[in-house]
Amino acid sequence: MRADSAGPLRSEDAPLVTGRGRFIADINRDGQVWARIVRSPVAHGNLMNVDLTAARKVTGVLGAFSAQDLNGIADANIPVRISSTEWAEWCLQPPLARGRVNYVGEPVAVVVATDPYIAEDAAHEVWAEIEEMKPLLDPLVAQSSPPLHTNLDSNVIGKRVAESGEDIEKVLRSADVVIRRQIRSHRHTAVPMETRGLLSEVDSNGHVTVWGATKVKHFNRRALAELLRVPESHIRLIETEVGGSFGVRGEMYPEDLLIPWLALKLARPVKWVEDRAEHFIATNHSREHIFDIEVGATSEGRLLALRSESFSSIGAYVRTTGIKVTELSVAHLAGPYSWRAVHAVGHAVLTNKTPMGTYRGPGEVEPTFARERMVDEIARELGLDPALVRERSLARDRYEPSASSAMPLIDEAGQRAAPGRFQSVLERARYSQHRLGKKPAGESGDLYGIGIACYQDEGGYGPYEVARVIAEPDGFFTILVGVASSGQGVKTTLGQIFAETIGIEPDRVSVNHHDTDVIPEGFGAFASRTTVVAGNAVALAAEDLRRNARERGAALFGVAESEVIISGDEVTERNGAQSTSMGQMELEGLGRFDREGIDVSFGIGVATVRVDRSTGQVVALRYVVGCDVGRAVNPAIVEGQIVGAAAQGVGGALLEELPYDENGQPLATSFMDYLMPTLSELPFIDAFAFEDGANNALGVKGAGEAGIIGVAAAMGNAVADALGDQGRALTTLPLSPERVLSLTKSHRQPNASRPGEC
Repeated sequence: MRADSAGPLRSEDAPLVTGRGRFIADINRDGQVWARIVRSPVAHGNLMNVDLTAARKVTGVLGAFSAQDLNGIADANIPVRISSTEWAEWCLQPPLARGRVNYVGEPVAVVVATDPYIAEDAAHEVWAEIEEMKPLLDPLVAQSSPPLHTNLDSNVIGKRVAESGEDIEKVLRSADVVIRRQIRSHRHTAVPMETRGLLSEVDSNGHVTVWGATKVKHFNRRALAELLRVPESHIRLIETEVGGSFGVRGEMYPEDLLIPWLALKLARPVKWVEDRAEHFIATNHSREHIFDIEVGATSEGRLLALRSESFSSIGAYVRTTGIKVTELSVAHLAGPYSWRAVHAVGHAVLTNKTPMGTYRGPGEVEPTFARERMVDEIARELGLDPALVRERSLARDRYEPSASSAMPLIDEAGQRAAPGRFQSVLERARYSQHRLGKKPAGESGDLYGIGIACYQDEGGYGPYEVARVIAEPDGFFTILVGVASSGQGVKTTLGQIFAETIGIEPDRVSVNHHDTDVIPEGFGAFASRTTVVAGNAVALAAEDLRRNARERGAALFGVAESEVIISGDEVTERNGAQSTSMGQMELEGLGRFDREGIDVSFGIGVATVRVDRSTGQVVALRYVVGCDVGRAVNPAIVEGQIVGAAAQGVGGALLEELPYDENGQPLATSFMDYLMPTLSELPFIDAFAFEDGANNALGVKGAGEAGIIGVAAAMGNAVADALGDQGRALTTLPLSPERVLSLTKSHRQPNASRPGEC
């Protein structure tokens, strides 16, 4: 296949733009009732009692339940899907709070009524008696404080180490300059357009159907069957249209257990749709990290050593993604550079906040901001161009980390291409002209800056996917594959791979990934894996279909297989005497693609900004981003993924934040406080893909996350560049007007040392 055009238009879009798409709020069942979750109003305390008496008396209420009422799941906890630890298993979240509440928004009760408004009114009648305790909000404080969970000895429930090269102390002592900082990445979340929602129904045989699942349906199905103590064959999950996921939608939450349990308990279809205020306190948060970091370099700007100890605030419980964000933030701290020594330690720390999960570019955005700010400060200290420091330190040759390391490596082709790709993006961003053309601003004038971020992105996780292809009698083809779609163009891309492999038009292909009864296995959509793993499975299924067509055609025609010609879906005897089609022969193809490793890609972002000296407002002017996607199956979709990711990154860098007050109360629970970028806040985003191949038959890598990873770092460096000397103290996100203005008003000398001082 060749990516020599934009590719076919997205087949998913027609129902969405014509109003025919069916999201979870659009799905209804006869006799359905509505659930409303009652959530803790305090961050930390002993749950003395939950009084449901008044709620149960409200007309139209069918039931109100606290933890003690959850017969059959009273001891159940939401399981970890990936990256668990020994201690993580002791702080899993129950469906409803038991004995203690640990964050504002934790479910303490659920009310079910005939109408959603009645359910909401009745929920206000629930009285939770809570003996309030002082919350732990900062992971640096929490790490040495009494544990939030009484069955633990510490709030540190996981530790990850990545190291490479020589002795870190010796290399740091040999450096001509060493910079030390504490760098903070702030808490925010994905904020998909559609909030979470579920509808569950039980049939006469006790089989449970749940609408609203996405991302990892088959894992959720297995987990739900275990928690409800029913056979997995009795659970069916159906994916509707999904209005965005970005990592936070589709994981298993307390509600994913509560709503099916209620349907079983009440023998009625039960529906729940999260409102936006709930979303801000209940759906996974992400990004909050603190890095104590030091970097050493030579006087010529060659990076030598990186040492870091980081602390991630994972919230009050460990959810399904375990400590994956902590794990990745350590693994990606070294980035695409060749260091003589790296030593990075990361701690996952419990705090009285909404639990942390994965959000687009998890554990990659945070360390990229920390590392790239340090690289710029090394350049500033040495009086060198930040681009020169990066160019001198990009890893050109294959290097191997130590056996104890978890550091991912860019593949050899990508590593060789990285220096050239780096220069091409700088040229596209007109970097040299911006550096030379900078003019000093007056006391009240605007300041201009440009910033760079180099990074790497990992994706394409296995272990495998299976694709089944059916040739239909009407000449169309159906692909069955166990992934998920949340807007990333899955149907178009997988359909295009199949169509190009077989040699037919893409509009004759449909892709079904929605129903666990139809598709018995699958690993879902996360870590930019769908095109890599499912795409290769689809290509293998297409080849299997062609082989089956040749074999069946030979038997039908009474000739040798060498005498059978396959053209598209037409099967013909070589002499033309006989012909048929794959659909007429009712053929199928099966493909399984196994994956042991991951893909690691190189990327670079360059941001230009304007800073209003009088208000501190940052205006993002332009963002140029290039990243390696292996090969773009559908260039238009790839560009859309990169641009969309970059736009999210701008929001995270400049506007979005989930702050808490000293009592653990969230201060952003609506779009009045949680600021999202509109088109007027977004810069011109110039995105393009490198196609450096990959170690799979299709030559593809993921493209869904690479666009976001470098944005905060590049924007931060651009603002620091604009502020000049005052930019040295830029160590914290977001780049809000208040924070930037404070940098222009006061400046403290950060830690830096020359030989003999460290």
